[in-house]
Amino acid sequence: MKMIKTLTALIPAAFLAACGTTGTSTTNLIGFPEARPVQEAARMDLLVDAEANGLLWSQLGMFQAFVDHYKSNGHGPIIVSYPHGGSEDAAAHSALSELRAFLDSQGVSARYTEEGPYNASGMGNAPLIVSYLHYVAELPAECENRQWDDLVRERNNQAYAGFGCFMAQNRAAMVGDPYHLIGPTDSDAPDGSRRQTVLDTYRRGEPTGTQRRDDESGAVSSAVE
Repeated sequence: MKMIKTLTALIPAAFLAACGTTGTSTTNLIGFPEARPVQEAARMDLLVDAEANGLLWSQLGMFQAFVDHYKSNGHGPIIVSYPHGGSEDAAAHSALSELRAFLDSQGVSARYTEEGPYNASGMGNAPLIVSYLHYVAELPAECENRQWDDLVRERNNQAYAGFGCFMAQNRAAMVGDPYHLIGPTDSDAPDGSRRQTVLDTYRRGEPTGTQRRDDESGAVSSAVE
């Protein structure tokens, strides 16, 4: 059981083709270095317990963290590759059913997953392979392993080499989901029913703001005056 960031030939080729950089510029609008989002694949091999005819549930804690990361930072479906043609196909299919039930209990329904077989002939106790795409924030090449100039000897009043790298590094460390470095995310549609409620209130000539109760007053108590 292990978690790695690269995929093998067991994962569909279309999934591999999606990996890589996004083409995002490594500088911002004023030419300073900028953190960039890089697409990677997270993978976990789930071992099959042939005797129990299902998943080896000692992996549950690590897999729970794997699924939690998908829910917060994953993009696209979860890819499940199951063995076919191996010596433990029956146990693998039972484990696949348990995996589906576990994902569903975590709020990852079948419409967020894609499944497919891989050739497991000659493999003993072949695992289920679970993977998904996510993004990491990386610094541009000019900011990596940087040897800083002597800033005391900058006489031409120009920005020193690597100027802005600290800001780029801080942003890369602070961003919650590096996917957001690509650009702003779309906004949800406005709440039409709430808008209609406000319009109806306005047409009746009533205040549209929230009405405060007496116990919500911010006045200072006379006891402390």
